[in-house]
Amino acid sequence: QEVPSQATLVYNVLLVDIHNAKDNITVENQVVPESCTRRSVVGDYMRYHYNGTFLNGRTFDTSYQRNSTYNTYIGMGYVITGMDQGLLGVCVGETRRVIIPPHLAYGEQGAGKDIPGSAVLVFDVHIIDFHNPKDNITIKIISKPENCNQTSEENDLIHYHYNCSLMDGTLLFASGNYENHQEAQLGADKVIDGLDQGLTGMCVGERRVVTVPPHLGHGEKGATGVPGSAVLVFELELVNLEKGVPPGYLFVWLGDSPAELFDSLDMNKNKEVPQEEFGEFIMLQVAEGKGRMKPGMDPESIIADMFKNQDRNQDGLITPDELKLKVEEDQEREAAKHTEL
Repeated sequence: QEVPSQATLVYNVLLVDIHNAKDNITVENQVVPESCTRRSVVGDYMRYHYNGTFLNGRTFDTSYQRNSTYNTYIGMGYVITGMDQGLLGVCVGETRRVIIPPHLAYGEQGAGKDIPGSAVLVFDVHIIDFHNPKDNITIKIISKPENCNQTSEENDLIHYHYNCSLMDGTLLFASGNYENHQEAQLGADKVIDGLDQGLTGMCVGERRVVTVPPHLGHGEKGATGVPGSAVLVFELELVNLEKGVPPGYLFVWLGDSPAELFDSLDMNKNKEVPQEEFGEFIMLQVAEGKGRMKPGMDPESIIADMFKNQDRNQDGLITPDELKLKVEEDQEREAAKHTEL
């Protein structure tokens, strides 16, 4: 429609947004947990939820609708510049609003059909967790018995209680959900690496909290009930500890073995040892604290395997020529390797 000459024009204007080319991001509505002990830095990997809106309040995207966090490295250009800046210096559990001018977002071009050119974007974010790829586990000891004569180490069989949760307190698993406490042999790949490390060096009765980054947990893919790239928090209590034996061993001496081992085994002095006699001897050494069997295995099975290893001609008897300590066998194998070389 043509506009008559000399006409006064009246415009009804709705201001959608406004920015200045010199604007930086604006951070508002920060709620920081009192327990914050660490703030995010460049290179951290973060999981967070967000609502993305325009200045007029209209939503263009939200992670909540997908029921999945947005996961990314921060400060390294994997997200728009304004979000990279807005996610630095945050705490786990923090919420904040980040207002981003277009030159730090999608610029004059916009993005797809949802974000027009030159749009100011508003992100309300909730930080679920973050970690750094260089992180190790962290251990916080809650309580420890005054008298602790031995601690858990590699190859030990341990029994423990645990609660496993996310950084926001969401409980994932608990040993209380099972009939018995958990059992694991340390150093045998029975649990995730971070938990294996966290259970090492504990006294029976000790309680501790162990925080495990995902590269020592379930990684980027996660596991059943565990989100990908999740930092896990374990509340642990060591219930029982059975000292282990080195890999490949079924029995170890806790001191020097008898100087004349076969004579000690041959209780009736007939120069041959059947399995029953062999078993009685081994059980006596364990009862007197002179030796230790591999924990978590049936003693009769251990004795049967040990006897089979020594009964080299499989006639049901061990003779002086057949008997050999495993450590001696290992030394002979090692010497043979060097001879071959």
